[in-house]
Amino acid sequence: MKTNKRGQAWGIDLIIAFIIFLMGILIFFVYSVNYSEESKENLYSLSHDGDIIFNSILSEGYPMDWNSTNVIRIGILTNGRINETKLERFYNFSVNNYAKTKNKFNTPYDYYFNMSSKIMISTSVIEGIGKPGINLNNLNSSNLIKITKFTIYKEKPVTAYLYVWS
Repeated sequence: MKTNKRGQAWGIDLIIAFIIFLMGILIFFVYSVNYSEESKENLYSLSHDGDIIFNSILSEGYPMDWNSTNVIRIGILTNGRINETKLERFYNFSVNNYAKTKNKFNTPYDYYFNMSSKIMISTSVIEGIGKPGINLNNLNSSNLIKITKFTIYKEKPVTAYLYVWS
């Protein structure tokens, strides 16, 4: 009687394939669990820094009459309302030295600030303040948060938005 060796080799191939398949699934689940934890930490960090940046922007700043050479804390409010002079200083500071504004906010993340009302800087209208070259149309990141707060601009209530991303 002759034995069929082809059937035996097929069984060994099936066992090896099954082991490789199980290892692949195990690696996938381990990676998935760790990846979600990293995402939560990144989201928390973005949210935390975003709150700090927004609280700074919607403050009076320090010193009260700050400019780009003496600023310690960037802020655009005076008496709870947006001060157009400080708003213009913030805009010019971010255009001229965006990296230094990030340093003043003590964050590694990029930011973009805008409002529901048009922002007037001197005689021109701008969409927002933040990373040069960024606007709402090209703001795209897989790690992006949006924070919303209300304030007063030109004697009217407006919604202020801050986008923070990595």
